Amino acid sequence: NSANNDSSILTLLGYKRGSRHKTNQPRKNNNHKAKKGNRSNTRPLVAAHTDVGVITILAFDPGDSCATLQRRCHGHPNSGNDGPDEEWMNIELPPHDGEDSGPYLVVNIGDCFSELSGGILPSTIHRVVPNRNCHMPRSCLAFFVGLEPTTELTFPGTPGVILYEEWRKQRIARAAAVAV
Repeated sequence: NSANNDSSILTLLGYKRGSRHKTNQPRKNNNHKAKKGNRSNTRPLVAAHTDVGVITILAFDPGDSCATLQRRCHGHPNSGNDGPDEEWMNIELPPHDGEDSGPYLVVNIGDCFSELSGGILPSTIHRVVPNRNCHMPRSCLAFFVGLEPTTELTFPGTPGVILYEEWRKQRIARAAAVAV
């Protein structure tokens, strides 16, 4: 039963078992609006992570929402944790022209693309935190872009080739080991 498995995707992303709110219950009022350089002690809805694949395209509905996407501030000395001393920056989206406007698109660099670029294009370390002042539902769709499993990869500074499927399994295993 995957609901009781600690390696489920939700627990790997930082959710505690049973922590997701029920749709028939009102949301708690969680007043949090981060600014650049904010040190947040608010527990994230989705813990800090990078995406494993090549890129991730996030499609957001326009308007305020019940959650805020944040990215880690680069060069911060505590860049290895998701604690209260970590500094985060909200992903601010420009206002839409009208109600008929389509979704926003945000593109994150994934771990595979980062490694293929030799680190020139770093993975986006990001998380989602509650917006306590808003009670509107939020719609967000993530498109995780990867490669064919049998694609051969050669990484800068690393001898030999590895199949994308094998690299991805190794990367997920490393992430799971860190999350424990």
